[in-house]
Amino acid sequence: MSQPLVHVGLDESGALTATTPLFTMAVVVTLHPETLRRLVSRASSDRHLKHRRTATREFKWSCASQRMRSAVLSRLALADVELFALTVHKEGRRIEDSPENYAVLVCELLSLCWPKFPNVALSLDRHFTSPAQVAAVNTFIYRQWPEAGVLSIAHVDSQRNSLVQLADFVAGCVYGWHKQQDETYRLIQSKVSAASVEQWQHVKERWTRKTK
Repeated sequence: MSQPLVHVGLDESGALTATTPLFTMAVVVTLHPETLRRLVSRASSDRHLKHRRTATREFKWSCASQRMRSAVLSRLALADVELFALTVHKEGRRIEDSPENYAVLVCELLSLCWPKFPNVALSLDRHFTSPAQVAAVNTFIYRQWPEAGVLSIAHVDSQRNSLVQLADFVAGCVYGWHKQQDETYRLIQSKVSAASVEQWQHVKERWTRKTK
């Protein structure tokens, strides 16, 4: 029996170019993206939570109150999803925000789930805008993808894609857990199928060897 096609949203928390110790990426994997669209729609329109959001009206971890964060993650924990996360220790380095470095991190994270989910419709936050940069990211990922799998990649506006929006909440939550033991992580812990913690230097060296 062939593997089903799953829908995957990916986003990050932290900044590669900042002199901060951590950077986190996370994905939300589901067979039923329509249920997550409803989850985001309901959370965004909840009158008990809406007034606490900032004036930007963005549905993002960084803009959400603690009440909103807990509500969204509690609902996500009840959904038919699997979560995967990667946190890298930067050791205070500024890492170039290049297509290659971004693609390396994406591959390191997705390698946690592609043995189980080789057929993927991947949605990435529109991290890069130039066609050349987007092509470089896509080419790197396609070349590493398992031969038996199927992959499509879309670079999307995060505020129009519920999977990416929820991946942003997961990434922010995991980042907070590693940075300051944010207990919000426990709301989704049972849904996390794999959470890797690596040194950036080791990740970069490993994928550099693979692409030679």
